[in-house]
Amino acid sequence: MEMPQEPRGYLYADKILKDGKVIGTTSSRGYSAYFREMISLCVIDLEFHQPGTEVTVVWGNPGSPQREIKARVVPAPYKTDRARVDFNTLPPTPPRG
Repeated sequence: MEMPQEPRGYLYADKILKDGKVIGTTSSRGYSAYFREMISLCVIDLEFHQPGTEVTVVWGNPGSPQREIKARVVPAPYKTDRARVDFNTLPPTPPRG
C-alpha cells in the first residue's frame, strides 16, 4: 500500500471477505506508528465481529489489479488510554514470517 496518502482519492471502499463471501466494506485505512502496522476501519456483518476473526480485504479499484490482504478483527479504539507515547521506548518490531 502506498503511504502516506491514499492514491485513489478520499472516497473509496474495499470489500471485506470471509471464506470468499462479502461480509463488509472498509471506510478508511492508515498506518499506525504506535502499532507499526496498517489499520483499517470497516463495517462488517455482526456475526463476524468477534475479535481475532480472520478476514480478507480486497484492496484496489475494480477493473484494475487488486490485492487480497489478510486481516483480523479487533475492537476500536485500538489504543484506549489516549496517552502520548515516546516511540523510542517501544520494543523493536518483530520480524515477519
